[in-house]
Formats: sequence, structure tokens, C-alpha cells
Amino acid sequence: MSTQVNFNDIEFLCGSAKVLEAMPETPARRMFDEKTLTFFGALSKQILSDHRAKAFPDVVSYAFWIRKNSLLKERERYQDREHRLGRGISFHIAPSNVPVNFAVSMTSALLAGNQCIIRVSNKQFEQVDIIVDAINAVLLKECKDMTSYLCIVRYEHSEEITQYFSSLCDIRIIWGGNRTIDQIRKASLPPRTIEMAFADRNSLAVINSDQYLKMDAKKVAKEFYTDTYYMDQNACSSPRMVIWTGTKKEEAREQFWDTLEKMVKHDYELKPISCVNKFNIFCMLGAKTDQIHLVSHDNYIVRVEVDKLFDGLMDYKEGAGYFFEYLTDDLEELTTLFKKSCQTLSYLGVDPETLKDLVIRQGTRGVDRIVPMGQTMELSFYWDGYDMIENMTRYLKY
Repeated sequence: MSTQVNFNDIEFLCGSAKVLEAMPETPARRMFDEKTLTFFGALSKQILSDHRAKAFPDVVSYAFWIRKNSLLKERERYQDREHRLGRGISFHIAPSNVPVNFAVSMTSALLAGNQCIIRVSNKQFEQVDIIVDAINAVLLKECKDMTSYLCIVRYEHSEEITQYFSSLCDIRIIWGGNRTIDQIRKASLPPRTIEMAFADRNSLAVINSDQYLKMDAKKVAKEFYTDTYYMDQNACSSPRMVIWTGTKKEEAREQFWDTLEKMVKHDYELKPISCVNKFNIFCMLGAKTDQIHLVSHDNYIVRVEVDKLFDGLMDYKEGAGYFFEYLTDDLEELTTLFKKSCQTLSYLGVDPETLKDLVIRQGTRGVDRIVPMGQTMELSFYWDGYDMIENMTRYLKY
């Protein structure tokens, strides 16, 4: 299945053609190998020492997440880790809309004991530059023994190069939309290679109006802003719909959106193309149903109130501050939205046990995470229902 490629068509941000060609003979490591933990500890310090990192909360969050003490705590979850080692070469196709995602995927694979080939987006992100610069600095100094485990590359769309990397790998991890997954899957895999694909997803927020009105409105607005506007709602975990429960829905809605609007107008840069996209998607949905109402008055926050939930509603989602709203006194109604495409359910003033029981009792195919508002973007080794690290290992029975 091996395919020859011209390495001149590949930009190596980290690693080299020589490292790449040697990967099939590079041994896998144990899960949470000490050398890997040392690498991440050094990488964390290197990132935090870069003055550029302070401008990017996602980069700083990543650096804190990979501290050695933090990873040692994570290691304790895996009581069978002495039986586990990496599968071999992992090939990651990182998304173009979440800059730090490539590093999160890399972290899971290296901790599992694998080598990594990571294709990052051709879009230029300073966050990527900061992390890659830090990786190269650490590989050059403290952790030269990790050099053979890591290549970070860029290349223009090329079926030949994607096929080459796919022919080498033991795990393929695809981050991106459904179209990206379909495109990458044209490249065949060796028979024992496994694949993890992270498709288009959507997420919801549930707010109890009575409890919200007892809270600090500005603090709540900041948490919701972090979940949504910080990534332009591009992250699958960003809420696209707000569901209101309780007895004071109208009072709570008015305060919630008014407070958020002040913050958005002060902190957020609204692009003209985003306004056009919001208008277009609303018109498309309006042509499908008369069960919606536009209740916002400008483009910073576009709110579409839905009279009745229906299959396919979330196909008409948009970003940059575009929200569906639904009012209910019966959380059972939400199961209409808990399809395979539904990823994260965030909550405010609602008992998470109630939400968990609803998902499990109804046996829904969707909802992989239930988290407090403000934490939808939190880094985790559990994603889309996968235990990322465990899935990238093989189990040695003895």
C-alpha cells in the first residue's frame, strides 16, 4: 500500500523527511511513559515563558493542562496502564477552525505511546506558531529522545500525500467537518489500522430562569461568551441553542441577552460576512418552517425563537452569535435534539443528574458531555464519547 511522495511538497514545521521515514521502525512506548511526561512538563514551561502566549487564553490553558503534575493525576485513572502501549504511528488531520486542537490531539497520542504525524491547517494561526516553536525548542534541548516521535507538517490538498501518510499509520484521527472526513477516507488504510473521526456536531445550553436571576449576570455573561464568541461558535462544543426552563423565563431572557450584548459589543469584532451568513441561514430556515421568530434587533446577537422542536433544526445553525431559543417546562422534549450530532449539553441552575438520567433513560444516540456553563471549551482526554488515550493504545494480555 506504500506510496512514494515528493517531500518537497511537504512543509515540515517539526521533524523532517528522515524522521518520517524512520517512524515505521521506531518502537512504541508505554502509556504515560516517563520520557513523554518529561517532554510535556518541559513543553508547558517553554510555552508559558513565551511572552506571545499571554495574548491567547487557549494556549495558556493548554500549557497548564500538560503540566507534569496534572498528567500524573490523569495517569492514575488508568489502573491497567502496565498492560498498555502505543499502537504505533498516529496520523492526525487537524481542523482549520480551532488552532490549538492539533496539540490536544498530539498530546493524547504521545501519552498513549505513539509516534505522531500531524497535518495542521494551511491557515496561519499565531497559536500554532507559539506551540510549534516551543516544541522545537524542547526537542533541541531537554528532550532530544522525543525527536523520532513527532512530525508536524503542512501541505496543500494532495490525495497522494494523504494516502502516503495513511499507508504508514496505525491510527488515523480526522478532525473536521463531514466533508473533510469523506475526503480523507478516500485514502485507504492498512487492515489493522483504526480510525477516530470527529464529525460535525452541535451543542445546547439549558438555563433555569429562576436560578439564573439569583446569580451575577455579568459573571454568567462572561462564561457564556467564553463558550461561544471566543471561538466564533466554531467549536462543536459551543452552544447553538439556549433552552429556558423555570417560571421567570421572560425576565431572565431579557437580563441575560442585554448583559451579553454589552459585553459582545465591547469585546467582539463582528465581520460583515458573518452578518450575511446569519441572514442567509435564517431565510433558508424560514422557507422550511413558519415555527420560528426573529427576536433580536441587531447582528451582534441573532436570536431565533423556535415554537416547536423538530428533526433537522440544527442543520440550520450558524456561528458568530447565532442562537436558537426554546422555552419549555418539560426537559423530556429535549430528546428530540439528542441525535448523533448533539455533542455537549451545558447547564446553568439545572441539576446535572437530571440531565444525565434523561440521556441514559432515553438511550439517546447523542450527548457525550454534560458540563457547567463556561466549561464547554475545557480541555479533556474524553471527547465525542472517546477516551482518547485509551483508544490509541493496545492492550497486552499476560
